[in-house]
Amino acid sequence: MSDTTQLKLPLLAPSQAQKHVTVNEALTMLDSLVQLSVKSAVLNGPPALPFEGDRYIVGPAPIGAWSGMAKQLAVWASGSWVFRAPVAGWIAWSEAAAKALVYAAGNWQDLSSGSFGNSVPELGINTVPDATNKFAFLGTNALMTSAASIDLALNKAGVGNDASLSFKRGFSARAIFGLLGDDNFSLKVSGNGTTFNTPLILNAATGKISAADITVDGMVLSDATDPTKKGGFSLAAVTSGVTQTYTLPNSSQTLAHIGAGAQTFSGSVTFSNASVSIGNSVATATYDLGSGATTSGLVKTLNIGAGGLSGSTTVVNIGSSVSGAGGSVVVNSPTVTFANSVTAVSMPQATVAANRLGLGGATADATNRLSINSPAVLLNNAGTSLDVTVNKAAAANDASVSFKTGFSVRALFGLLASDDLSLKVSPDGTVFFDGLTIDRTTGRVSLPQGAAYGALVSDPATPQDGLLWYNSTTAQLRARLGGSTRIMAPDSIAFQQPGTGDFLATTMGAGSTLGTLVGAANRIDLYPFIPRGDIIIDQVALSVATAVATAQGKILIYAANGSGQPTTRLFESAALDFSTVGFKTATVTLTLRKGLTYWIGVRHSSTATLTAYAVSATPDLTTADLTTQTRKLLRRTVTFATAAPDPWGFVNTETANAVASAVWFRSA
Repeated sequence: MSDTTQLKLPLLAPSQAQKHVTVNEALTMLDSLVQLSVKSAVLNGPPALPFEGDRYIVGPAPIGAWSGMAKQLAVWASGSWVFRAPVAGWIAWSEAAAKALVYAAGNWQDLSSGSFGNSVPELGINTVPDATNKFAFLGTNALMTSAASIDLALNKAGVGNDASLSFKRGFSARAIFGLLGDDNFSLKVSGNGTTFNTPLILNAATGKISAADITVDGMVLSDATDPTKKGGFSLAAVTSGVTQTYTLPNSSQTLAHIGAGAQTFSGSVTFSNASVSIGNSVATATYDLGSGATTSGLVKTLNIGAGGLSGSTTVVNIGSSVSGAGGSVVVNSPTVTFANSVTAVSMPQATVAANRLGLGGATADATNRLSINSPAVLLNNAGTSLDVTVNKAAAANDASVSFKTGFSVRALFGLLASDDLSLKVSPDGTVFFDGLTIDRTTGRVSLPQGAAYGALVSDPATPQDGLLWYNSTTAQLRARLGGSTRIMAPDSIAFQQPGTGDFLATTMGAGSTLGTLVGAANRIDLYPFIPRGDIIIDQVALSVATAVATAQGKILIYAANGSGQPTTRLFESAALDFSTVGFKTATVTLTLRKGLTYWIGVRHSSTATLTAYAVSATPDLTTADLTTQTRKLLRRTVTFATAAPDPWGFVNTETANAVASAVWFRSA
């Protein structure tokens, strides 16, 4: 077996040469797979400028360098993409989505979805559940709430089962209500938890109430002190439209029958009961309240809920007594006026449709159907997000917000005659200038009139990377890039982009004479190189002038920090044969950026001699100590069999006075 079972890590073979290669490969795979966290899990194509060690989960339709690698883990290592096929059960953190993903059933999915649900067999809050009580709660209060409607459902399997809510003392039932043995709603009470009486039943088919003291066609009124004093009423015996008088022991009450027949109250009638229902039919019906034909010029006053005193609340339900219920209410009146004493009208869950709306004393018209006269307008959502939408019918229309002076436009912002986001300004409301455009397909920002940067007498104290400013003292446009402040100026030396397949020297452009440099066992030489334009390379090469038996070498490329010192290792070639003379090449895929410093290096296992640049071809290195001797290289001794340092870790005393081994890059 050459690989491990789960992560497919390479194993050492018996008597294997260069064991460090296999061990380093396994460590690299572990570094990319253990504690897995990815930049994104939705990209189908690689990012333009990845950093060493960046990890991504390839999207479902990969393109470019990720083609054919859908759902795999892509790792940017040593200047190229390395892919790892996931195994069921892998868990990764998506930095972009801020959530955990799991690989299951051939797909990456949210950790809480699919077979990883939120179901638990039993749940106890402050107590222990059991096989009968799968959910158990011990406490003084329980709260279930919702910003809108809320529904607590008790569902039973069949008609003959129970769906009930029971009230107990010492775990002995005293009251039960719900669907008890059928689909009628019932209430049962008990004094001992064994024998139950049924005082109330609501028939599921008719809605009629029946029980021991309430029958389908009447009711029983009982004295609150002496239950034996009661009077029974049969609605079937009441004559339509006739007032009936009933006398109970020790009390009397006059009742007006309101049934299926028409009832007329000709005098002043007061309903003092706390709850009075008028017009509660579920079928089509008409109920008149204050509908008499009043003579023109007379005033008819209809008081509804007019007895509320200061501090009280009067609820007037028109259309439905259920909050948020459906249905429609039609008001047949051309004008509805609220008195000045009405300071607020609140309509929770209401949908209000109006042809025109004027607020704050403003008048709406056919053009401005919503008109607001107010020093401030507040749009607030105390819950979560808030979205204000300005929608247009077609791409060629406008969806904009305009800013005016004296009703003359001075700025327009939005989708102006296209689906790109634009900002236009005007001095007079007639002539407009395009100030800013953001392309909808790329997000690229355009400044059609150019950009003017305010004058700063000195550079910002702590500028961030990407900041651009104008220093009026030095009369320079400056930018912060890679942790250093750069002067924005045109190239002083023209740069001809090399043709595909052409080799270019990595000197700084000075000197043309080639010499030689004798290597030393385990020595690394580094020198700086700054390309004058972006270059994509696919090969690196050097030339062996004098070979040494069994000698080997490697080519290195390092990135630089803001001070120009070598940092992250971007590339280390495989061992090249220095036992024969001639050119030695290695394959690499790397993009070198214009104006950035890179460090080119050569490693030796022995004393083979390589072709070298003239001493004037590479720049002098700045040192912290006083010296009259030029420094051309960084030189370090590292065992050849081990990997080159990563990061390099700049040491000032490693500067050396020597020519640099010549290294060429081939343009891709």
